[in-house]
This record gives sequence, structure tokens and C-alpha cells, in this order.
Amino acid sequence: MNFFINQAMGLGNSGVEHAEFYRADRFQQAKLPFRFLFLNLVPELHEAMDRWGLKDSEVLNLWEYLVLGGDYLKMGLAKRVKPQKSDMIVDSTNTNRKQEFVTDSGMRVIQHFYKGRDKQKPDNPVLQVGVSRVELFAAKNNERKVMYSIENDQHRGSNVVNIHLFNEHDQHLFFRNLYELHRYFFEQVDKAYGGESNFIIDRGEFADDVLMENRIPNSKLVYIVHADQLSDRDDPKYPLWNDHYEYMLEHLHAVDKAVTATKLQRDDMLVDDPTAKSIVEAIPVGGVRDGVTKQKRRRSHSPFRLITASRLAAEKHIDIAIKAVAQLHDQGMKIKFDIYGQGEKQKDLVQTIKDCHAEDYITMKGLSHELEHVYPKYDAFISTSFSEGFGLTYIEALNAGLPVITFDARFGAQELIKDGVNGYLTAFKRDDDDFNVQKISGVLKKIMDDDEYSKLQAATTDSVEDFQDHSTAKKWRDLIDGLRTSK
Repeated sequence: MNFFINQAMGLGNSGVEHAEFYRADRFQQAKLPFRFLFLNLVPELHEAMDRWGLKDSEVLNLWEYLVLGGDYLKMGLAKRVKPQKSDMIVDSTNTNRKQEFVTDSGMRVIQHFYKGRDKQKPDNPVLQVGVSRVELFAAKNNERKVMYSIENDQHRGSNVVNIHLFNEHDQHLFFRNLYELHRYFFEQVDKAYGGESNFIIDRGEFADDVLMENRIPNSKLVYIVHADQLSDRDDPKYPLWNDHYEYMLEHLHAVDKAVTATKLQRDDMLVDDPTAKSIVEAIPVGGVRDGVTKQKRRRSHSPFRLITASRLAAEKHIDIAIKAVAQLHDQGMKIKFDIYGQGEKQKDLVQTIKDCHAEDYITMKGLSHELEHVYPKYDAFISTSFSEGFGLTYIEALNAGLPVITFDARFGAQELIKDGVNGYLTAFKRDDDDFNVQKISGVLKKIMDDDEYSKLQAATTDSVEDFQDHSTAKKWRDLIDGLRTSK
């Protein structure tokens, strides 16, 4: 069985989750069996699965397994129940002391709270309220199945410790930490499916060292590299590794395959370790449906319609796009800009729009799950991210006939966008937003020329022919088949 390992998924997801969903579709196309393995306790898991089109039989959650047991590992969640909303007990000082709720998977969750000094920041004089202990029960018979503590440490942060499993295969089992528990879970799923498991790691934290240090017999490890493995190769002093991939890079020859989203990133990883040519492969994490329909040459709208779609996060630098659009509008150019997505920077971006007096032509559109139907309403796509491992939205926009404007960043932009052919790549400086705004506004001005736009737009779908679904499905079939023959 092929297991996709991640910590969680939710109602709103990052590119990592979207890459997982896309891979699952390609595995189905290639007739490769798979299961999603999620390690975190996610109360809204099945609601999120419905939103993203995942079946209960395709997803295995660590905590649901520990509570529900039985045939869960082979069948997934057998039956949903009506969830019960949170019931919070508050003491006489208006402090939260206990919270209880039931998930739609049938887990009764009880969280016990503490009030005390900030253990992670001892100098903070403000008393903190946090979870100290969690108990998990099977809602159908109220049998307690799991209990664990939350330990807060100044140096190690918040951690799950002292985990008790009650009546787990007729035993009371104890694990000191999540490392031991995750190892147990991986062994159980491997056993349930008859061994020879392929563990495909999407987020390595809490999984990579567990699976590499003491390999489960006959298992294979595939590590997915979703983002730039370096903080900045162009910095001659210290091109720091991305923390998420540090363990994998230090133990690269302990994995069977490391999969990058682009050929450019594969080549870049081999700069540091040329001996890993047989380990590192490139397989796209997004693509277009088979049988690409060539876009007819068209002119842009008036006003020019610009779109972006992403998490509203600091690393996406959407404020740069807002300021560049506002600058052109103030110069008398007719332009509208819609921003799709959700995230922690939403309030800041709304304020940036207000500061630019741009409310009439720049709009926050919220999260959409129908972007393939949304893109054709626009003229061009813009991204102001300084780094994209692949750029799922780039390829979706190109397939819809939208030229892409973005920074000349590693790796997705450089692989998918051909400057002056299907969009524009422009220089950027990490510490100079004024420079970045000027560069983006400059290429926006160029693309809004009717003749230039028509030329770029006509080339969009030709540029994504190599990313058709059947091609990616075959690459995964070849890689999975090769795991059992190459080593």
C-alpha cells in the first residue's frame, strides 16, 4: 500500500495538501492504491474531506484509529455520527477549565485546562490558560481509549507526552512521546496491509526520523520536496536549509526516492550531492487534464481584469501586487484586481487596500473551490511570491488561457513561465518593497498593451502540454514499480 503522510488537513489548505490531492487523482488514474495518513487530532477532518472530495475509506487518522479500532485501518471510518458542539466549563474567575465535544467520527474529546505562568516565556508576567491533559472516548459506549498530557517547555515548546492507550489489543500501552506513538501507528498500518509499504512523506516533522532510523522491514521511503530546500542559495555566507527538509537532506541516501516538483529543483539539489542522481526525481505536483484545448487568441477586457489565488500569508507578499495595481490605477490605467484565498494576512491586506484608496477596483473574494471556472473571467494572473516550489495556480491559470506575471523566483516560476512568451518574470529584492512594486507595475503596464497581451495569451496552453495528467500518472507508476526492483 502507498501511504501519504501529513500532519493534518483542514477546510483551508496550503499547496502541500493540494499537491497530495492531485497525486491521489494520478494514483487512481495509474491504478495505484493509496491511503492518506494524518497524524494530528483534527476535529473537523471529515467535514474538510467532504469539501475536498476525499472518501472516508481513503483517510486514516492516528487518533481515530486509537479510539475506533476494529476494522478502521482497512476500511476507514465506517459510519459518521452527529457531532456535538463544544461544552465549556468555566470557573468563578471566568477561566476555562474543561471543554468537551464529539466529532462526526464518533470521538468524544475532553480537554482539561490549566492557568499559570507562561512556561515557554518565563519573563511574561501574564498568566496563561492552556490545555494540560486530553482524554479521548468512544462516543458510542463512552469507553475511554486515550489519555495524554501537554508539556510546555521554554526550549522545546508544546509537546504531547505520557500517552496512555486503554484496551489497545487487550493491553494498556504507554508511550513517553509522539515519536514512539507514531512508530507504533506506522507499524500497525504496515501490518494491516500485509507489509511492503511505501511511505510517501509530505511533511516530515514527526515522521521522517521515525521511519528512517529503524526501518520497518520491506518498507520504502519516498520524500516529497514541496518547497525550496534552501533559504537562499544566492547568499554566499550561508544558504540555510529549509528547516522542513534539513533531516532529509542530512540523510538523503537513507530514502529510496526524493521527489521534487520541478526539474530545476532536482538539478539544484544535485549541485550539493551529485551522488544522489538515482535518488532525486522530478514529478509535477499539479497539471492539466488530458487533451489540452488550445486557447483562441483574444483581446483583454476593459478594465483589465487581474486575479491572484493563494493563501493570504506573509510569504506570498500580496501587498506588493496591491500597491503595484494601485500605482497603475492612479496613473489613469483601467484595471481591476480580485484576490482569492484566505489566511492570517487578510486583515492586513484589507488595510493595504484602504490605504491605497483602492476599494473600488481591488476586491477580496474569499476562498473558492471552483477556480477552474473562475479563471476564464480574467485576463491575467499575478503572483508576488518570492519562492514557489511548483506554483499550482500558475499552471491552472495558464491552462485557462491567462498569462502569468510573477517574480523570477526559484523554482516553479522559472520552470513554468517563459519570460515574454506566456507571461513575464521580473527581478525582485527581498528587502526592498519599493523596488518590487516598481518592477511588478512595469510588467503589468507591458502586458496591458493589446498586441502584447494577445501574443502572450495565445501561447499559454501550448506551454502546459507537458503537464497533462496521463504523463504525471505514468511517472508515478514508473517510480512506484521501480521501488521494488531498484533496491
